[in-house]
Amino acid sequence: MIPAFAIDEKVRAYIRKSGQDFRLSTSPEGPVLLPLGSNSPKPSDLKILIDNNVLYVSKLQAKYIKKIEWPMVERFLNQQS
Repeated sequence: MIPAFAIDEKVRAYIRKSGQDFRLSTSPEGPVLLPLGSNSPKPSDLKILIDNNVLYVSKLQAKYIKKIEWPMVERFLNQQS
């Protein structure tokens, strides 16, 4: 099964610019996009190639996501400040 969800272009651009791999994780506030230094991928994660970087998404979580959106990045950025 390949889940059908979209990724906002703003999120794609952020991943490209960062030069890092990311993982979509859960948090009390909702899904959050974290750089891999903050959260390690699991062997069962889906791997989505975005240029030279990889976005890892949990197979379990992928069933419930329709779109990977900028607020998922903002949750991480807000935690940093």
